[in-house]
Order: sequence, then structure tokens, then C-alpha cells
Amino acid sequence: MEETRVIEVKRSILAANDEAADAFRDARRQDGTFFVDVMASPGAGKTTLLLALIEHLRAAGEPDVGVIEADLESDVDALKIKEAGVASVELNTKGICHVEMGMVERAWEAFGGADFGYLFLENIGNLVCPAEFDTGAHARVMLLSVPEGWDKVMKYPPMFAVVDALIVTKSDYLPLNPDFDMEALKERARALNPRLEIFVTSARTGEGMEELADWMRARREAALA
Repeated sequence: MEETRVIEVKRSILAANDEAADAFRDARRQDGTFFVDVMASPGAGKTTLLLALIEHLRAAGEPDVGVIEADLESDVDALKIKEAGVASVELNTKGICHVEMGMVERAWEAFGGADFGYLFLENIGNLVCPAEFDTGAHARVMLLSVPEGWDKVMKYPPMFAVVDALIVTKSDYLPLNPDFDMEALKERARALNPRLEIFVTSARTGEGMEELADWMRARREAALA
């Protein structure tokens, strides 16, 4: 019997997405827009942190800001952003647990050619799927709130491994959560990602917000240089 050999050639299902992400990232660099992907689990405080961060950037005279608000449904967070006087586009994924480049491109077009110095994507509340998809951002950050517990670094290592910065939010809850081991979190997170920047913040008290804003300004300068 003649021997039959089957050679299977696999192409990453993310290849097309990655190509589009590279093109989008370069286009935004050329028009002076620094794009940041903000990821976290539901309730970590993404919208609240963004509003506090935008306030600091504005106070420092930074360029205009736009926000893409991604949710499975509703426009609750997008309305909060708009009420603060920030341009926002609501991106409903209709049940999809992550944001892909086609969605980002449509959301960008919905701004109608607006000129932004900063563009933030508030990604779907999820510590799994968003880590796998390149959204064309110049920087990726993740939020971890104190009420969630520090052990998320052991449960969702891929997310910690791919981001440029870990932003610990709701630090004002630390006295109420004595089990939150900040040093263990930092040690394990940096073991996964040695280049990781870590910020301990509270949008309520302002802790760490100026340092985070300074980092954003420095990253923008480097990305657009």
C-alpha cells in the first residue's frame, strides 16, 4: 500500500489581526495619537481611573483625549466619560469577550477624524481573552483592584506577562483587606514580566496618579519619537 503523508501547515488565526494592529499603530504614531489599551476584570475601576488620569493629563496641558468604551452591552461607561467632557465612542461587542482590530478601526472611524494626543481603549472586563489580541496600542496596561486580592497574579499569568504596566487600584481599601500582600504581588508579577512598571493608585485619594500620568507622558514621547 502506498504510504500517504499529510503535511499540515498552520497559520495563526491571529495573523490578520496582528497585521492590521501593526498598520493601525503606525498610522496613529504618524498622526501623533498615543494609543493605550486598558484591561482589567469587571469592577476593577477602569472608568474611574481613566477619569482621574485624564484630569491629571489635562491639568498638565496635555493634548486632547479620546476614549473607546468596550462593553458587551450598554453605554453606561461611555456616558460617564462624555459627561466629563471627554470624546467617547461606545463599542458593543454583543457577547464577544475581547476586542479585535476590526472593532478598533470602526470605533476610530466613528470619531470622524478627531485629533487626539491620547486615545484610550477601555477593554472588555476580562483577564483572559483580551491578553491574546493585539489592538494596535502603543502601550498595554492592566488594573488589579485591592478588593480582588493579590492572588490574581497566580490565576491569570498571561495577562501580567503581556502588559507594560500593572496599576493596582483602590489602594484606599488596603486597611480593609489585610490579606492583600503587595510585596508578593510585585515579586510574582515581575517574575512573569521583568520589564513591568507597577503603580499603586487610588482615584479617590489621588495616590499614585501623578506618577502614573508622568509615565504616560514619557511613554507617549517615546512612542511618537
